[in-house]
Amino acid sequence: MEIPNRNQQETLPYEKLAILGIDREKADRLPQDVKQKLLDGEVTPLVSVSINAHNGTVITLPLKLQLATDKEGNPTLIAYPVQREFSLEKGNELKLTQQEADALRRGEVLLKGIDINGEKTQQYLQFDPETKSVIHRRTIEVEIERKLKDMEKVNDIELGTQQKQQVREGKPMELNVGGEKVTIGIDLREPQGFKVVQGDMKEWERQQKLKYDELHPEFIGLVMTDKNRWEYQKVVDSQSSERAIKLDPSEKRSESKGLKR
Repeated sequence: MEIPNRNQQETLPYEKLAILGIDREKADRLPQDVKQKLLDGEVTPLVSVSINAHNGTVITLPLKLQLATDKEGNPTLIAYPVQREFSLEKGNELKLTQQEADALRRGEVLLKGIDINGEKTQQYLQFDPETKSVIHRRTIEVEIERKLKDMEKVNDIELGTQQKQQVREGKPMELNVGGEKVTIGIDLREPQGFKVVQGDMKEWERQQKLKYDELHPEFIGLVMTDKNRWEYQKVVDSQSSERAIKLDPSEKRSESKGLKR
């Protein structure tokens, strides 16, 4: 069963979001671009949520969300909470090997068959330094074949079989287009899961590193303010060991160990 493409999923998963403390009113007040990312099966920016724990405390933490479907076609919500560190010992629902984990830490994109909700599918995996989680999207959702054909048509070039296979496997590829170097590849942090860089492979690597370091000198995420609306604010102090913030000063804080996906 495919993750819904644009306009296939028309309503937000209100019941799922409510578990995270985002009731219908708060969900409807999310910025339109965030709601659209959810509906399109993309990974959202950081969103601060509050979860009621069994002992009565309220756990508040920033996380990213992604809407997918199970094998029956029912919506399921994937949460990528901000973690202290990326470790194979915590969960490892993706069944990564140490070699795969090391490759992800180096910034590589992996193509791997993984089991999600009882269904094994081919997915692209990429490490997200902002949450220290591994984000993943189905290969069919990235639509790499269509993007390669569009690129050939626009630039009047013909990619070889080996070149196409390299991109399909998640590896960036350097091309010479009209006498200029262009590098293309999978980047799940982009809206369409694909990126084109004007420059060679070194420029691709430079931009991949700067994407996080420059855009996120400190963690920025959506917080529900006392104005009863979502606003982008600093949600994690880069010098702090904690990975959570409070929405309401009256709420008790409890350290989070992450959400079960």
